[in-house]
Amino acid sequence: MIAPTSGPEASEEAPLADRTEWRTLLRGAFSGATGSIAITLVAVLLVALFWVGTEFYTTANLTIIGAAVTVPLLVGTCSGFALLAGVVDLSIGSCAGVCAAVFAYLTVHHWGGWPAAGIVVLVGLAIGLVNSVSIVGFGANPLAATLGMLTGLLGLQYVITGQDGLITSLLPGLYSFSNRQLGPLPLIFLLVLVAVGAAYYVVTFSRLGRHVRAVGGDEVAAGRAGIRVKRIRVGALVLSSLGASVAGIIYIGQQGGASNTLGTDITFQVYAALMIGGYSIIRGGVGNPLGGAMGLLVIAGVTEIIDLKGINTYYTDVVIGVLLLAAVFLDRLRGGDSFE
Repeated sequence: MIAPTSGPEASEEAPLADRTEWRTLLRGAFSGATGSIAITLVAVLLVALFWVGTEFYTTANLTIIGAAVTVPLLVGTCSGFALLAGVVDLSIGSCAGVCAAVFAYLTVHHWGGWPAAGIVVLVGLAIGLVNSVSIVGFGANPLAATLGMLTGLLGLQYVITGQDGLITSLLPGLYSFSNRQLGPLPLIFLLVLVAVGAAYYVVTFSRLGRHVRAVGGDEVAAGRAGIRVKRIRVGALVLSSLGASVAGIIYIGQQGGASNTLGTDITFQVYAALMIGGYSIIRGGVGNPLGGAMGLLVIAGVTEIIDLKGINTYYTDVVIGVLLLAAVFLDRLRGGDSFE
């Protein structure tokens, strides 16, 4: 029997198909490890409501949280692709720091904002390509190769910022854009959230996302299936560095300058959030950009709760450490599961 292509029956089937598609989308977004971190995030928000009170949800406090997580959220979303492809990029923090220093140096020396941003993006591209040559071209261990890049970039950051260790760069247009509000949240934070949504769609529903996960899960099988393993990993590493380079520009807009220590703490913050959000550093192909974003929001929420309650900030590390151990335990329980 031929299915109707028009008329009342066909019109009834269309909304049903749409509802099924949305259910599949939501089930994929909040199942498995992502569902666990979603529950954790809700728990943190409830603790904030009943322990801290409405002070946590004031416009000023939400603005602070949004501004604080913008850079690590962007970096984590981009470097998450490298993790899915089976590569850990430890150089992301130093890449963001040195790109911020380059941008500040150029603008102080009378470069316009857009030309300086173009140079910074090229610097990020070069860093990603060097990492790719080391890891993909010569088969170097990703941890060793990107640790070497981290060390070299950190030294370069000290050289660029000079003896004072600080370059002040105030660009009115960039500052205004970086601090613009849309309701209670920074506009740039909301734009990064859109990027997270796009990354989730690519990873979950696109052919490219399936290829990235396949390469991280089993590169031999992926190669036999006709997937260009080297090209995927090069692209993932370049994206990781490009995300960090754009984050360096955002740093300047938010802070008005670059120091010799800018970005040094972001690597731990990003990978802690990704692991808490369901990514695996042990094996590729496991993770979800939405889960990584919620992992970062959990860390930001815990940090802000402790700060508002006036508790010793070292307890933040204790809570994050417990969450990390729980994430590692759950990762081992999931065993060799594929992407969730």
